[in-house]
Amino acid sequence: MEGFPQRRSYPGLPMTKTTSFESYNAKTTSISYPWPADVTGIERIALSAQGDLQRVLSAFFARPIVIALVYSQTLHQTSPASALVPLTLPNPTIIASASPETPIVQTRQVHLQCSGKIVCTATSRVRITSSECARLFLEEKYAIGQMFRRLEKVPAFELLAVGSGPVEEIERSSKPSWGGSDDKKDEELWRKYKLFIPDFECEIIEVFPSREMFMAGESWLLDETTTPTMGTTGFQNGDIKLANRSLWLLQSGNWLFGVGFLLMIAFEAALFANGRSWSC
Repeated sequence: MEGFPQRRSYPGLPMTKTTSFESYNAKTTSISYPWPADVTGIERIALSAQGDLQRVLSAFFARPIVIALVYSQTLHQTSPASALVPLTLPNPTIIASASPETPIVQTRQVHLQCSGKIVCTATSRVRITSSECARLFLEEKYAIGQMFRRLEKVPAFELLAVGSGPVEEIERSSKPSWGGSDDKKDEELWRKYKLFIPDFECEIIEVFPSREMFMAGESWLLDETTTPTMGTTGFQNGDIKLANRSLWLLQSGNWLFGVGFLLMIAFEAALFANGRSWSC
């Protein structure tokens, strides 16, 4: 993004870019990037998304992904030599005058949410140099990914950095949905990249709140947990499933059968704790 004004730096993040991130010929496509050794295949799919992360995450969770704006700050230039100054929206006159000489720049943070839970925090800096892009983005409120689909243009993509653990340089205005514990930051996965088409350029850092979501999927999304196995002196996973079944029977009116089921489980657990099998 040559000429992008007031570029912020992110100390500590590797800035080396791979010029041959994606290559193809008539029959072959190749993704080439020096991924961290512990990054999994499903994580690489999300980290390789090129303006369609919402679509990728929606396919993964089989649920809609909703964009929620956390904050935004909009600036503009009145002339090529002037400094960026704050822009109060709505402002149809300034939007209509957006051009390479008088660009509009917005810094924004959004949450990508699925079933009410944050699955990604994206902090972006967007540079707009046409009235059409400014109108769609600032007046009609198209999100970044939807902008490319609305304009029917495939963005150029440049992956700058990938990592796991905390990214302290990102400003956050709210705590993640898992409660905001600093210890949880060690579970984060993040990437920094650029997307650009004529008149619409973006530099983005995305943080996924927990790598567990890529392993557990729906269970992580719904906060479902499995009671841990208690060794040789307590219920096993199979016993827990039987207990849940018996409770369902009780709730559905089959109370007698449910009570018998619970008694059977308790008897089996007692035998197991004493080192005896069911047949003894």
